[in-house]
Amino acid sequence: MVGLHILESSSPSFTYQTLAPLIDAATDGVICYSRLPARQLLRHIPSNKASMWWISDHESPQSIAPHTSEFIDHIGQNVSHATELMIVEGLDWLVARSNETEVLSMLQELDKLTRTWEFDLIFPVDALSFTTQFWARLTSIAPKMEGENASDGEHELSIEELPLPDEVSVQLPESEVPTEKMLVHLVNLPRVGFTHTLLAKRMLQWKRMGFDLSALEPALVISDVSKSHAIYEAVESDIICAIDCIRLIDANREKLSATEREMFNFRLMGINNVRETAHELETLLSSR
Repeated sequence: MVGLHILESSSPSFTYQTLAPLIDAATDGVICYSRLPARQLLRHIPSNKASMWWISDHESPQSIAPHTSEFIDHIGQNVSHATELMIVEGLDWLVARSNETEVLSMLQELDKLTRTWEFDLIFPVDALSFTTQFWARLTSIAPKMEGENASDGEHELSIEELPLPDEVSVQLPESEVPTEKMLVHLVNLPRVGFTHTLLAKRMLQWKRMGFDLSALEPALVISDVSKSHAIYEAVESDIICAIDCIRLIDANREKLSATEREMFNFRLMGINNVRETAHELETLLSSR
């Protein structure tokens, strides 16, 4: 199998359990670009099975920033005839950091690479992270893997009738849940075209990540769409800040105790005084 493909997935657990047979069956090189730091990705992929890169603003020898130009260059430098399978997470983050047009251009370049070097490139994504128009164009370039919608975690998928696992969920320790739920920045919903239906879908995405949306629920019942959108924007701003803080916590785990990490995660996921919590976190980290 050669070319770009989409795997609908709402969690890393589903992604890597679904792709495990493909990874295990690969006789040549496997490359993985993940939103998870290496120590977390190793829960899903043995270190001897893949070359791993962390998609992050945090600079390290094994990290790559979420920018389309850097992705094209980095993949071009690391792919070879020995590459059989590549997994790239964070497509929604690339859209948020650049724009849909740039990402589509990147995908066309990557499609050429896959056919030149003859390997398969899979993007695990949550369809609800994208606009309807972008999703249609995305799946025209990168067809969905065969099978039922994977985002609910209840169905198996297949590529060329390769059997994949029925079980796709893993019970995690409570303290690891926020990180495992893959916190991502979603595309902003502009006022033009904003509807309660779109809001409900966005709320579902955030709830999947684990956020408490009590502050946003009134926006669903307000008939004035402008007021509803204003509430959405305020909550979205808090969630963006919360996600950035949780990433900061993950990048500085060694500087925080388990109790501190749990306390900050609880407050941030509850969207409770996010700005104050962010200031406390930054102050604490700067002192250590």
